[in-house]
Amino acid sequence: MKAAILYKKHNLEIAEIPLPCPDPDQVLVKVAYCGICGTDVHLYEGDEGSVKLVPGTVPGHELSGTIAGTDKKVVVDPNYYCGKCGKCLEGKYHYCENIFNTGVTVNGGFAEYVLAHKTQVHSVPSHVSLAEASFAEPVSCCIHGARLADVTEGDRVLITGAGTIGLLILQICRDLGASYIAVSEPVDSKRKKALGLGADSVFDSNTVSDNILHKCNFNKVIECSGNHRAVITALASCADCGTVMLFGLTKPDFEMAIKPFELFKRELTIKASYINPGTMKDAITMISNGRIKVSNLISSIIGLAQLPAVMADAEKQLKDGKVLVKLF
Repeated sequence: MKAAILYKKHNLEIAEIPLPCPDPDQVLVKVAYCGICGTDVHLYEGDEGSVKLVPGTVPGHELSGTIAGTDKKVVVDPNYYCGKCGKCLEGKYHYCENIFNTGVTVNGGFAEYVLAHKTQVHSVPSHVSLAEASFAEPVSCCIHGARLADVTEGDRVLITGAGTIGLLILQICRDLGASYIAVSEPVDSKRKKALGLGADSVFDSNTVSDNILHKCNFNKVIECSGNHRAVITALASCADCGTVMLFGLTKPDFEMAIKPFELFKRELTIKASYINPGTMKDAITMISNGRIKVSNLISSIIGLAQLPAVMADAEKQLKDGKVLVKLF
């Protein structure tokens, strides 16, 4: 079968590899679509994602397809949890001592077929397209992040960054009952898309000051870009007694100065969110019943052969929205 293999930084090649054979506790999935995630770009650039890449692995973790030999639609949760170790028994599944990560530590979705443990595979309703279903993993991560931020009725929320993640978070916050949602984003077309998906207002992050944002009294701020300046803005703009969720993935070596005295004076809560424990089924449900819309977030669909060129020019190629790789 054809697959994209990431050998090392900037070395992604299309190759023929053996078709995997499932063990009794595994499922062979025929991949239909696999989305390109910002984490894939981090791995391509030699950085760490949720975990370190095993060199020579097939990346790709936002995948949908069918169980091989059938027409049963499925998605794959890229994170396997053993359910038996100390962390799992504590309910901290995403810190499982025996975790493996499809597309990072074992072969993932930028291939015609992928192996997954039975517990990783979730059914998709027949009326949901496989292109839409490929969003289940990023939606599941966003659900976890919004819940950790404790977004609830009456909240005034600021989202920094209107890429795919920011626009998913926007819709989830609306679903959770936030009364007012604003988005700060430098690209005009993305600001317009945010308004179309339910944002109450948008700010041009190139021109709006942190002080102006702070005066807007946002009690929840969710940083979705991983941009270093946006992280600083998120902390500066949050209302006193508010919560800042640092959701976007920064470069691993990014550091910033924090004054504990300022946190004390403002009584800020700072949180982060790690992967997607137990939220895949909720993500499928939200996509299925239309509570979250994903089709208009797709900017282009490419073939596997185009993937190396797209990754080599990711900043330009991925700037307009989600790019899906179509395998079949």
